[in-house]
Amino acid sequence: MTSRPTIFISAVSRELRSARQLVANTLTFLGYEPEWQDIFGTEEGDLRAILRRRIDSCKGVVQLVGKCYGAEPPDIDEHFRRVSYTQYEALYASGKGKKVWYLFLDENFPTDAHEEEDEEKQKLQSDYRVRLKADVHLYHPLGSKEGLEASVLKLRDDLTRLRRGVRRWAALVAVLLILSVALSFWLLQGQYSANEQQKHASQQQQQTNQQLQALKEELGKLRQGVNNFAEVQNKVRQEQPGQKPEEIEQRTYEALGKQLGLDAATLKEQLPRFAEELKKAPNATTYERANAAYVAKDYNEAERLALAAADEAQRSSPAKNAEAIRAFELAGWAAEKRIEYADALKRLHDAEALTDVTRDPLEWARVQFAIAGVLIAKGQYSDAESIFRKVVKERERALGPEHPDTLSARQMLGVALDQEGKYAESEAEHRAVLKLREKELGPEHPDTLITRISLTYDLSFQGKYAEAESECRALLKLQEKVLGPEHPDTLGTRGSLATTLAEEGKYAEAEAEYRALLKLEEKVLGHEDPETLGTRGNLATTLAEEGKYAESEAEHRAVLKLEEKVLGPEHPQTLDTRNNLASALAGQGKYTEAETEYRAVLKFREKVLGAEHPDSLSTCFHLARCLHAEGSDGEARELAQRAADGALKVLGSEHPDTKKYEQLRQELSAKNS
Repeated sequence: MTSRPTIFISAVSRELRSARQLVANTLTFLGYEPEWQDIFGTEEGDLRAILRRRIDSCKGVVQLVGKCYGAEPPDIDEHFRRVSYTQYEALYASGKGKKVWYLFLDENFPTDAHEEEDEEKQKLQSDYRVRLKADVHLYHPLGSKEGLEASVLKLRDDLTRLRRGVRRWAALVAVLLILSVALSFWLLQGQYSANEQQKHASQQQQQTNQQLQALKEELGKLRQGVNNFAEVQNKVRQEQPGQKPEEIEQRTYEALGKQLGLDAATLKEQLPRFAEELKKAPNATTYERANAAYVAKDYNEAERLALAAADEAQRSSPAKNAEAIRAFELAGWAAEKRIEYADALKRLHDAEALTDVTRDPLEWARVQFAIAGVLIAKGQYSDAESIFRKVVKERERALGPEHPDTLSARQMLGVALDQEGKYAESEAEHRAVLKLREKELGPEHPDTLITRISLTYDLSFQGKYAEAESECRALLKLQEKVLGPEHPDTLGTRGSLATTLAEEGKYAEAEAEYRALLKLEEKVLGHEDPETLGTRGNLATTLAEEGKYAESEAEHRAVLKLEEKVLGPEHPQTLDTRNNLASALAGQGKYTEAETEYRAVLKFREKVLGAEHPDSLSTCFHLARCLHAEGSDGEARELAQRAADGALKVLGSEHPDTKKYEQLRQELSAKNS
């Protein structure tokens, strides 16, 4: 149920359907809910009761007065005599004290194709127009869609007064009457010369024209925003993996707002509403309706319309390849939103087939960038790395090494390397991107901050905890200044700082940081949000490191129960918590219980992440230690060997985990010999 005031649009459907939709779009932009009743003359029974109910719930009526009379009730109306349904709508609303605005469309106005009515109906409608024109408060005839749109925009002040309520409206009318009388008095006294009146009128008209132009420009920006939304959202999503849907949406509107020069909060409120109307707009292209469906989160419809738009572009003569490519990209993004990665890749490969790196290297690179993004989502990091390297090469050649699009490709190359466990290469890539982004965009730009976030991960994953802590603190200071203390990115960096402190063995500081972060997340995100639960899990792990095993166990069990409910038992975050619960049990000497948990986690991690993933290797190591404590050294040695070999291959010989796993392997081997 909408909370926006409703305005009824009265028009003869077969003649003015397109004009009515234009009015509806404009009213939506102004913050109102458009309402109407389609009537074509084939309906059975009397529709007046339906019209009365719908008009009763509206704040006012906008009537488009065209040349057609339209369908009429089956009998003569006792109050208004012989009238059409469209005429009845305005007459009934006026009789109920509703505000009615009449917009006259003259013979030049572009109407929808329709059959001409008989002479009797033409005469009835002509008489109706003549009667209405006798009212001095009516608007002038309109001969174009632009004029119609401008006229509706001019209703803004009237509509605003309706929204404020009857008392305020009555008071305003009284003030206007007083001012009108005073103005008339001064005019009669000759205080205003004819030239002064003309100058005043000219200034008012100029001001109105400026306001109308500003509103039309904003409508144009909203239309552009709908068409750019999917591309911006996918760039935002890819550059920082692991974001939640609401975080991605917020960052999308922030990035789109900067691009369009509009306030992000206002854009977030207006764009979905505008998209809903654009989907129905008769002058919207199929591609625009596809983008509108995407903004409205109707991804099935977005993909269907995007494929239809691609087909239209390819069938045109000559074929419009560039438009077809854009449409296939949109279809791919819509499929990816539905977690249908195979379909997404198929649509993007259809786009790829129409590109030519020699003819248009930037178009080719854009499609390749999208393909690599889907490959990352599928976990095919090596393939994604290979593609991103090619994209970087082409963009450097075409745009230069410092262009934002080149840096975006390098940022994503770093992300792919990070996901492959190539942390040193990822760090080098992100440092290079950071240096250029700070130079080109400044240290506080959102893209610069994203690269710094990636860099903190690179440092932490390599065990460079002191550097990671320093980077986190510097980044946090910037984010609190630029984004605010409760922004998702700021909260994420506080979490990274706490984790880094724990890795350094600064457990008391880490605990304090986690507790402060948890308080903020519970306020901003809620108690069951995965991010909040993740922080609780990290706090519980830190408690175990401090030797507070019983408290840690209780906290882990509470978090695990919620994560199994919210995320499911095989989700990586749920498995992290279960693994940490096992560690808390082992810390208390509950080795049998710990072994059971470790084995379950290892089975799921190997299934979900793979046997050589760092998390799987970590579970091998902890299970080995648990078995060693129980006296099962044979299996413990096998698991320690596996953990050490895997870490050497994936993390490198200098990583702290590799050294830790190797030390356990040597201890168990020495004991055996």
